[in-house]
Amino acid sequence: MLLFDAAGDLFASGAFPYLDHHPNDEIKTARIVVKVGLGNIETDAVVDTGGVFFICDADVLALSGCELGTPLEKHRVNTRGYNFGGNLYRVSITLIAQRGESLPLEVTVFVPDDPWPFPSFLGLQGCLEFVRFAVDPGTNTFYFGASA
Repeated sequence: MLLFDAAGDLFASGAFPYLDHHPNDEIKTARIVVKVGLGNIETDAVVDTGGVFFICDADVLALSGCELGTPLEKHRVNTRGYNFGGNLYRVSITLIAQRGESLPLEVTVFVPDDPWPFPSFLGLQGCLEFVRFAVDPGTNTFYFGASA
């Protein structure tokens, strides 16, 4: 079942299960980890509503076959107390529905200059701000739809 708003209009057009922690996290820190379609691959990304952009390591982007083109600008990101320099680009990703319809998105991706020691992140600014989303922790379901 998908979600509807108070007026009966569709709130979420797609849904998929999410993981409670990143598969590579030995400590099993609580997270919302979703699969994202990126070029010709799917990659795990941590939902970070306090973060910015889609942050992705250059090696993951290279595996995806995505053509980045000319950078939008140089940028710095501070996460977990570390500063990273890199470039911003526009890239196409897809939230791949297991129920309902998948959602293609044009987002801003931050590609660090140095190897990225963390998982990919889906931040709010430049990425999730274009999506209506809801989480049901009882069923580990991530609901999504195009922003109005």
